Amino acid sequence: MRADNSVRSFIEFLFDRPVPYEWPGERDAYPREPEQIALLIAEMFENSGWLLERFSDAQLDQGLWFVVSGDGSGFMFSLVEEKVPLAVRVRALRSFVPLFEQVMALRCSHVLCHLDEPGAKPLNDVCYMWWDILPIHGRPDLPERRAFDAEVLLVLARLLAIPHDACRESALHGIGHWCIYYPELGRVVDDFLARTPDLRPELVAYAERARDGCVL
Repeated sequence: MRADNSVRSFIEFLFDRPVPYEWPGERDAYPREPEQIALLIAEMFENSGWLLERFSDAQLDQGLWFVVSGDGSGFMFSLVEEKVPLAVRVRALRSFVPLFEQVMALRCSHVLCHLDEPGAKPLNDVCYMWWDILPIHGRPDLPERRAFDAEVLLVLARLLAIPHDACRESALHGIGHWCIYYPELGRVVDDFLARTPDLRPELVAYAERARDGCVL
């Protein structure tokens, strides 16, 4: 399997950097139309298991913070850009799932970041903070956002189903923020708790807080 040159160039731009690396000025160093950025994100994350395997945990952590954060690259704004076809934006959003399955679940340790537990690996923090730094929020007041936001809820449910505590914690963190806009996410948490009875008590407590929108 091969990736085309544009995807490889995008990946090298994001991750082939020394650690630490200062990013000022880089936000505008990769000029692309929002649709192109959304497509690059989708292909990169869909195939992240092999496309990103050559980079260290520290390089991935650094690059993911940059690509996800609105204060970093701003690339994720392409997912809510109305000029980008919905199918493209949804594809990029759904690509979060293989990223978490193929990278986060393999490279993160089973610790809970909201408790500052020792033993975290470099990617644990960006995994936990994913839905906090992602510059996308629920907009139930906008009819044009209904289809996209509905996909966000499905993605959160799929991430919660990944059998890894770091991924579960990340999904619950996101649910805690998004249930303010869509209270029906509470049922996702209830279903999760019902079908996974052997969870750590600390994760159960966090799930219950997330269900009520009480996360940091």
